[in-house]
Amino acid sequence: MQAADGYFRILGRVDDVINVAGHRLGTKELESASLTVEEIAEAAAVPVVDELRGRAVEMYVSLKPGLKPSKDIEDRVAQAIDREIGKIARPKNVWVVTDMPKTRSGKIMRRVIASISNFGDVGDVSTLANPEIVDDIRHHIQSDKLAHGDVPRQLTPQEAEEIQSFGRVE
Repeated sequence: MQAADGYFRILGRVDDVINVAGHRLGTKELESASLTVEEIAEAAAVPVVDELRGRAVEMYVSLKPGLKPSKDIEDRVAQAIDREIGKIARPKNVWVVTDMPKTRSGKIMRRVIASISNFGDVGDVSTLANPEIVDDIRHHIQSDKLAHGDVPRQLTPQEAEEIQSFGRVE
């Protein structure tokens, strides 16, 4: 964006975009829209393979301490994204998780949750600050997806590479 002083400010990374039906959606913007919901402490947007649109957005959010997950909060996150960005950005799913997988420096590992959303291999998570959360998230998300008829499919080598490299700094 261009600031009032004429300088350009970079708000997100160009490699962290999700291409939904030809629209390049920045994860920073999706996450910022999610954070407008008062109960949300952290948010992460990841791509999921979608037969119709190519890729779709799935949002992972964690709540502020003492709050309980609810369908209402999930709906309000989706509505906030609709309002702030547009209906093309509406997430396929909003997942409320207890914590996000993070590096020791606190960076959310989006490639790990993208792999979970796509029923892929999460890779080595032993160096995470909280590796135990990965199995909790995987069980919660994948069992819920299976219960709703979201059948895992074999990713093409290109799709698998895209998911594994999502959010990785080169």
